[in-house]
Amino acid sequence: MKPRRILWDGLDAYEIKTDAWRMIVVAGCGPRIAFLGKIGGENILYWQNDQVSRGAWRLRGGHRVWITRPMADESEDTYLPDNEPCAVALTQSGIVLTAPRHPVNQLSRGMDIECLSDCKFRVTNFVRNDGDLIYSGGVWSPTCIDPNGKQFRIPLGQENVTWDIVKIVVPRIFAGNVTSLEDPQVRYENNDMLLTPMGTVCKRCATAPKGALEMNWPEKGIRFTKQSVYDPHARYPLDGCNVAVFLGKDNWMAEMETFGKEQAIIPGQTAENTEYWSLA
Repeated sequence: MKPRRILWDGLDAYEIKTDAWRMIVVAGCGPRIAFLGKIGGENILYWQNDQVSRGAWRLRGGHRVWITRPMADESEDTYLPDNEPCAVALTQSGIVLTAPRHPVNQLSRGMDIECLSDCKFRVTNFVRNDGDLIYSGGVWSPTCIDPNGKQFRIPLGQENVTWDIVKIVVPRIFAGNVTSLEDPQVRYENNDMLLTPMGTVCKRCATAPKGALEMNWPEKGIRFTKQSVYDPHARYPLDGCNVAVFLGKDNWMAEMETFGKEQAIIPGQTAENTEYWSLA
């Protein structure tokens, strides 16, 4: 179904519907994916348009496009505001939204979204260098989730190999947060890391060759998976991490995050991090 223009939470937006699922993409700022849920069902994403800010940047929630910088976790570039209306190009089965070029780093951020089937979407998150100087960094793709009643899973390791290690990075102090290494919210089952929100700040980053993150909502019988391709020869943030899960204090929010490879983005070039979203 071709996207339909609507108003969502006072913002210009577009609705993509299949026979089973509904997605709402905000164009009035961002771009952001603000809603994802069953037809007639609840939003599995966290979305609060008027809460939490850092200067001109507002959290809002949903799914957004961030930027990683080499040798850093979060930086000022990460928090550059995405408050301006986006340029929109509609396709028969999707939409491309591009935010205006930022006046400082000369980057334009955007999303190219395509509905692949009733229960699968391709979400390509991109950063384009519209300036005349080289920029270095990667595309960071965080998806905000309402964590209540949910459980998160990160598949670790590889299959059918003769040599395999698992790398997990624990950001202990970051952006005013302090986490604990010993955390009952985190446990391991077979080759997976499971995170169950219990109201304490937690973040776990990992090198995950499958590039997958999974959210399960048992009460509603919903499983949401997003997956990006991992390149073992590329450079990723935090000493090689391509996925992460964040749990907020008092279960106010969780995030499922994938990281694109960090690279030199020459003028006119676009860096991408493509995710495949599956719903069951």
